[in-house]
Amino acid sequence: MDWIEHLRSDENVALRKIYTDYRQPCLHWLRSSLNINHEDGIEIFQMAVIILYDNVQKGKLRSLTGDIKSYIFSIARNKSLELHRKYKREIRQEEFSTPLKSYIVEESILEKENLEERIETSYKALQILGDPCKTLLQLYYYKSMKMEDISQLMGYKNAATTKNQKYKCLRRLQSIYQTHKIQNDSVG
Repeated sequence: MDWIEHLRSDENVALRKIYTDYRQPCLHWLRSSLNINHEDGIEIFQMAVIILYDNVQKGKLRSLTGDIKSYIFSIARNKSLELHRKYKREIRQEEFSTPLKSYIVEESILEKENLEERIETSYKALQILGDPCKTLLQLYYYKSMKMEDISQLMGYKNAATTKNQKYKCLRRLQSIYQTHKIQNDSVG
């Protein structure tokens, strides 16, 4: 299977297939070979899939010399090594200031939870926004396409019209995000 082309043509199906086929083997390998706990393993695997996707979408990865599993495991290995280095630094810092370390860890956890909530709210807002706005914003912000190219692809009159539509879509997305955020805040 040409994973690169599959990720370009039908990213949702491809990502779902990669996730279901390689998540458990990668988690097992991280645990047994690199001594990574389950929670860190999940995060590392997800980062590896995101990096794979980003590299394909940005054109950094045009072909695979090996199989997709090797590529994902290679990224996961590198991320695991980064995590081990981070833990070693944290342990050394802990020797000098335990109270500060506890505060930093608590702050880090709160920041991570806040970031995860913002990402989830953003994703939900984008889904609510729907097409053509969703597609237009993804083409511009994620795939870095030029307004002229987006105009042609989406059938807009010209780049100025597309730019105006992008502005309207962005404002609508911000409004949906704020409404969704307020609803989530009142629930939580």
